[in-house]
Amino acid sequence: MTRLAFGVLVTSGFVGIASAAQAQAPAATEPAAAKPDDASALAPPPAEGAPVVQKKAWDDIVVVPRKAFLKGGRLELAPFTGVTLNDNLIRHYAFGADLNFFLTDVFSIGLEGQYFIKERSDREGLVGLQYNRVPTLNRYLYSGVLNFGYVPGYGKFTLFNKYIWHWDIFITGGVGVIWTEIIPRIAGLQTFQNMNITPDFGAGTRFFLNDWLTVSFSFKDYVFNDKFEPLDRKRGEDIQAVKDRATSQFVNNVMFCASVGFYLPPSFQYRTPR
Repeated sequence: MTRLAFGVLVTSGFVGIASAAQAQAPAATEPAAAKPDDASALAPPPAEGAPVVQKKAWDDIVVVPRKAFLKGGRLELAPFTGVTLNDNLIRHYAFGADLNFFLTDVFSIGLEGQYFIKERSDREGLVGLQYNRVPTLNRYLYSGVLNFGYVPGYGKFTLFNKYIWHWDIFITGGVGVIWTEIIPRIAGLQTFQNMNITPDFGAGTRFFLNDWLTVSFSFKDYVFNDKFEPLDRKRGEDIQAVKDRATSQFVNNVMFCASVGFYLPPSFQYRTPR
């Protein structure tokens, strides 16, 4: 059947008048004009029988990339070495290890143990020569600490405009025990040891080398009340009497430490889709 139509152009648009034959035709047979902002209307029609999938324009855009290293649910074994910083008469070198379990990617709980080796500085010898006095000193033996860790931030930087290194900042705190021993002012006299409760605080940064290896640098402060040899000690005095008269002093043992961390399992897997 032939349809007749004509139109009149007006300022508000195009007005059409159809014949009666056209009015009887279903309106659905006329395809709707595609709107400029309708991307799906401009796409080619799908093949017959194929499911119609509408894809949004932003489906392929990833705004925030994934972290390069996940710690949650993993165990960290980190042997370390350190040196004391705030005693200019005697220096201690520490060798130990941290064993940390990460409850999440930012919270951890762990154990720390270390063994100390003492070294008297040149200034300790000069005190006796210049002032005719022998300093009262204690040496550190070993310590064990229960620590809690938190990672407040992380990031990355480029090296030589070629390599990308990821890193994070961590803080730790806990409580433990440290064993010390007096150094008698008169060589050959008997010594005694102290077992002191020591809270500790630390902060540092960790660099990720691959999926299971890290390098860390940190500063730690161990706070405890130590006992020193009494100033009026006499030769031949019973060691228990000497210990009972020991002088107490508040000590801050500030240390710089460097460690290498090994993670188990050695790999990780994301649990959420990208």
